Formats: sequence, C-alpha cells, structure tokens
Amino acid sequence: MIEYITGIIVLLSALVVLISSIGIVSFKNLYARMHVVTKVSSFAILLLLIAINLLFLKISVVIQTLIVFHVLIFLSPVAAHVIAKISKLLKQYEEEHKTPHEEEEK
Repeated sequence: MIEYITGIIVLLSALVVLISSIGIVSFKNLYARMHVVTKVSSFAILLLLIAINLLFLKISVVIQTLIVFHVLIFLSPVAAHVIAKISKLLKQYEEEHKTPHEEEEK
C-alpha cells in the first residue's frame, strides 16, 4: 500500500516539474522565470523527498532528506538573488558601453 502512495506522490512531483518547465518557457521576464524555478521546483523536490521518506522509513534517510531540503531552501533564494543582481549589472554595463552603431539602430 505504501508503494502506491509513494508512486502517487512521485507522479505528483513529476507533474509539478512539468508545470514548472512550462512556466519557464511561457514567461518572458527573467524575474518571473526565476520565481517559477525557485518556488515551484522547491515544492516538487519537497514532494519527492517526502516520497523517499515514506518508501524507506529509516531515520538515516530522514536525516539525509532533511539536510537536502534545508540546503535547497537556503541556497535557492541566494542563487536567485545572485542571478538577478548579475542581470541588473549586465543591463547597466550594456547601456554604458553601447557603440554609436547600436544607438543608431534604436
């Protein structure tokens, strides 16, 4: 019985990842794409970790999945912040270093 529940949770996690990937493709803005990646993918991995815990039911697996989850929760916003900061800096750099030919095209 637990295998069926675990299978349903894994399929739900895969569905969330599919929806997340559709969101990444459909959004045009970098910041909206980052939101999809950090929030929805974290939820999908949480579901997958819950399924792993239900399947194995060992304390060592619980500890390992908790470590993975906390690393994900702490590093995902940091990575999104770094990407946003670099994107902003690149836009400023491109605006400051435009060639005269690029300015005429606009």
